[in-house]
Amino acid sequence: MSEMMEKKPLLEVKNLKTYFHSAGGLVKAVDDVSFDVYEGETLGIVGESGCGKSITCMSLARLVECPPGKYEGGEILFDGQDMLKISDAELRKIRGNKISYIFQEPMTSLNPVFKIGKQIEEVLRVHRNMSKEEAKKEAIHALDLVRIPNPERIVNEYPFALSGGMRQRVMIAMALACSPKLLVADEPTTALDVTIQAQVLDLMNDLKKEIDTSILFITHDLSVIAEMADRVMVMYAGKVVELADVNTIFEKPLHPYTIGLISSRPDMSTTSDRLNVIPGNVPDLSDLPTGCAFNPRCPYASDKCREGISELVEVEPNHFVRCYYPGGEKHDGN
Repeated sequence: MSEMMEKKPLLEVKNLKTYFHSAGGLVKAVDDVSFDVYEGETLGIVGESGCGKSITCMSLARLVECPPGKYEGGEILFDGQDMLKISDAELRKIRGNKISYIFQEPMTSLNPVFKIGKQIEEVLRVHRNMSKEEAKKEAIHALDLVRIPNPERIVNEYPFALSGGMRQRVMIAMALACSPKLLVADEPTTALDVTIQAQVLDLMNDLKKEIDTSILFITHDLSVIAEMADRVMVMYAGKVVELADVNTIFEKPLHPYTIGLISSRPDMSTTSDRLNVIPGNVPDLSDLPTGCAFNPRCPYASDKCREGISELVEVEPNHFVRCYYPGGEKHDGN
């Protein structure tokens, strides 16, 4: 990982703020978020639903609908370009080409009235200026790349004729068709059973090496993070609360929220039939508590936590934490 950190980042997100203006108030879905993605790495983003993971990643290619959304500040530097400043025409050249997305439910992402082959061919014809014949040949190759049997037949099938696992492989084939530099995977295995999930994760790891792409992997499943990620970014209430390499996150978590997430995993070494839980719920982003947003659920919160928010501090090399009491350090409440 240290060798990777010496490289220039492929993606640099600096102080990104993506807010939503609604009748219910201002929703700070992404609030002053900063992180990098390096060439050839997988950065995992983890947190409960409503923590800002998906909006952060949708912001990268300006996929957030504006209004009601608005990019209130920050920079998204991808391959040297600020994605928040380039024209719509320049943006269209990047979406689906240099930055591709795999979404959670393929049946809602694939058009049910078009054949599989036609949907992959469209990406290739738009971004690679291929002829119809060239695009069809490349679509078959893309399906073969994701280990779909008999791709010559599958290109002529409609999405409803395929299983969930096969549809997800089609989505991966479509996302990788143009050999993107960055692949954003938004909980791509959540709707799949455990066996198919394992196959898809293995496939993504293999393809990452084959086409030399970087992956931004969003999930709430820590077992998936352990298998996929090189580094992990933990988000809560629109902010980054911890960022470190995957081994450090699991062996030495410091933010109370990260500690709570890890301790909530099933432990096969015990006979207890009860899981540990983090009390309470993710707060409404339009009505956040004063101070640290996690303080109502944190067993270590003090008046200091209820009055202010810690900066994201590098507590050891390449390990960043936003907490006044990293590691759940006991204190006297002052």
